Amino acid sequence: MIAYFDSSVLLTILFNEERYDAARYMWETSDFWLSSFLLRIETNISLRRTHKLSEHKADDSLLFQKMNELNAMLKEIHCKPIDDSIEKIIAQNKELDGCKSLDAIHIATALFFKKNSRQDIVFCSFDKNMLAVAKELGFVTNPVNL
Repeated sequence: MIAYFDSSVLLTILFNEERYDAARYMWETSDFWLSSFLLRIETNISLRRTHKLSEHKADDSLLFQKMNELNAMLKEIHCKPIDDSIEKIIAQNKELDGCKSLDAIHIATALFFKKNSRQDIVFCSFDKNMLAVAKELGFVTNPVNL
């Protein structure tokens, strides 16, 4: 299965959040992982910000461990740079108007991959609005119902 991931799925795994099992299942049942370069930025900032706000902020070893886990996952993901091809897709798809800007970048990037792939791409996220827009644009989503 080819899957497009937004940051919510990776962060759920890294932070061992409530939907960890579902996120891990999405990750492990995928054969090929796709995302926007935006994913790299979002996940790095979220990890550092969460560490800074945590009660364990004096212990950098936890941050170091989580950054290593993140980097191992990021090595598996083919990330598309944000460029004029993504801007063009956003301009051509009025369905993206209901998204926040960064979410629109993620969905537009998934559309880029979809257009350039012979196989279906599953859009993986825990963001309800992003999943609804992705479905509207013809993606199979995971989770199916959120």
